This record gives sequence, structure tokens and C-alpha cells, in this order.
Amino acid sequence: MNPLEERLNRLETRITRYRNFNVLLCLLLVTVVTVAARDVVSPFQAKSAHEPIGMPGTNMGVADSPDRGVPDVVYPEEQAAGKLAAQTQGVIRATGLQIVNGDDQAVVELWPSTAGGGLIFVNSAEDKRLVYIGSSAARGDGLVLVDSKEEKNLIALGPHSETGHGGIWIRNNIEEMLIGLNADETPGIHINKTGNQNLTYLGANTLSNGLLRLSHQSGTDMVSMYASDTSGNLSLYNKDDKRIARIGAFSAGDGYLKINSKTGTELITAGSNTNDNGLIRVSNSYGTLGVWIVGANKNGYVGIQNAQERLITELTATAGGNGLVRTLSTDGITAWSSASFQGTAGSTSLKGDMDNDGDIDGDDFLIFSENFGKKK
Repeated sequence: MNPLEERLNRLETRITRYRNFNVLLCLLLVTVVTVAARDVVSPFQAKSAHEPIGMPGTNMGVADSPDRGVPDVVYPEEQAAGKLAAQTQGVIRATGLQIVNGDDQAVVELWPSTAGGGLIFVNSAEDKRLVYIGSSAARGDGLVLVDSKEEKNLIALGPHSETGHGGIWIRNNIEEMLIGLNADETPGIHINKTGNQNLTYLGANTLSNGLLRLSHQSGTDMVSMYASDTSGNLSLYNKDDKRIARIGAFSAGDGYLKINSKTGTELITAGSNTNDNGLIRVSNSYGTLGVWIVGANKNGYVGIQNAQERLITELTATAGGNGLVRTLSTDGITAWSSASFQGTAGSTSLKGDMDNDGDIDGDDFLIFSENFGKKK
């Protein structure tokens, strides 16, 4: 080979190496920028002292982040005694790579770790580490860290340091966990206020059904929405952590509405009875049933009970379809019934015309009041 050909071959080899180096550099920069610009959100465990179906556990805060320890770098001088791989045509091999700015400051670095993994660092012009891509120091799992220029960790992506479940954690500028997304036994998204107090949880309950919980800034649950095996349910709580309203379904699938007092005592329940007719129950502050209203297939029914839950008054219809009012003693014996004044000789079609004079006036009310509570 003559000298000219030899020089051309060497020049071609150099050009090939420079081209490969530029391609590698471009791919590296694209990877770093993509990871650094990624916008993410995140997880935790919700509590449930209210629902018998079982909600996520008692820790409502965002789960701790993955291990943020960065492995140690193996610098070239530490590898000098090791065996370096032979150069391969078209491939750049090195024990480390630094990209510097105009001030000779390394802003991008590629190094092997002491455990043998790869590490990528993106630094600021002030030599502050902004982005880390590589493996964690504790477990060796993949890890991405995005820090502020004040060297506060803002975003962490990777497996949890103990459970190994994947997660994304977002912090404020004082490194308080505000948003967490995790994929553990109860996967979901957690949103906290400062101080790690949970405000919102969206994810799954312990039965793997959907769950949304909204909490007061003090940590008290105010709203709980979840899906059971048969229906959806919504519960509302007051500041004292007492459930004051609930909408859902019974196990048979019938819908219901419950309204409670501020102490959690059930006051009003609206739903259906065993015959699928509408039912309303009204109780006093002690939970004693006082009034119930039923819409039967042929007529309505209203029952009124005393404090001992004994029926004392009922409003319904007679067999003939006429309105009926009946009062009872505490022994269940009829004390007075409007049927006593229905169907008598000479009576009119007016149900309240008790003196049969063809109208309903004060005289009829007087007869009613004088005979109320009397036996026939």
C-alpha cells in the first residue's frame, strides 16, 4: 500500500470514529432531556374506620420514596489496573465520558458504578447535580432523580426501597412529599398538603374495588366514594369524623339513602321494603323508630310509634278503599278508629262529615275531638 492510500485509510477511520461519537452524543442528550422534562404524578394507603368492606390501611400519607442513594462512581484512575476491552471498529469504548461547557465545567457525565452499573449525571453550570439516571445504591433497581438547583429532590421514579413496587414521587422545594403514585397492594394516587397530611386518595380499597377519599386539611375524612361488589356507595362525614349521610345499595341491590345526626345516629332512611315498595323511616335522636311510611301496591300506610316503639297511630285504607285513621293503646288495642263513623245509616259520601249534615265544618271537628281516644 502506497503512502497516499495509507493516509486516506487513516483519515477514513478517524472520520468514522467522529461520526459514531456524534451519534452517541445526540442519543444521550435526547434521553436526558426527555427524562428531565417528564411530568409525573403518584401513591399511598388510605384509611377506613367507617366501611365494613375494608378500605386501605391507616397510613393516609404518601408512601416513602425509593432509595435515593446514588452508587459510587468508578473513575478511570481506579480502573487503571484493570483489563480494558480491546477497541472495536465503529464502537466507542471508554471508562468514562464527560461533556464540558465553555468554562470547562462537566455538565454531562457517564460513569460506571462500583457495582458495575451505568450512571448518567446532568449538572448545572454551578456544578450542582440536576438529573441522575442509573441504579439505586441499596437495591440496584433503576432510578431517576430530578433535583432543583438548590440540590433538593423534586421528582423520584423507581421501585420502592423496601417493597420493590414501582412508584413516582413529587416533592416541593423543601422535600415534603405532595404527590405519590404507587403500584403496591392498594395502588393509587395520593395528594398531600405540606406536612405529609393526605387530602385526596384515588385508587383501590382492600377488596380491589375503586375508591375515592377526600379529607379535610386536619386529616379528617369528609367524602368517601367506593365501588362494592354489587353497587356504588357515597358517604359524607362531618368535622368530628361522624358519618352524616350515605347513599348506596343493600346487599339485595335496592338503593337507599340514610341521613344521620351530627353524632352519627340514624334519623332518616329512605329505600324499599321486602316487597319492593317505597319505605321511609324516621327516628328520634336516640335512634328509636318513630314514624314509617310505606307505599304499598294498592294504598299507602303511615305508622307512628311511641318511645317504646309500640304502634300508637296508623293511617291506611279500609278493605273498601276508604281512608282510615286508627289509634291504639300501649297494649295494642284499638282506642279509636275513623271507621266508626264510616258506612252508618244516612251518611254522606263526605269522609269527614261526622254529623251527616252534608258538609264538613267545625261541628265535625268537635265530634272528632270529643271522641278521639275513646273506644267505640
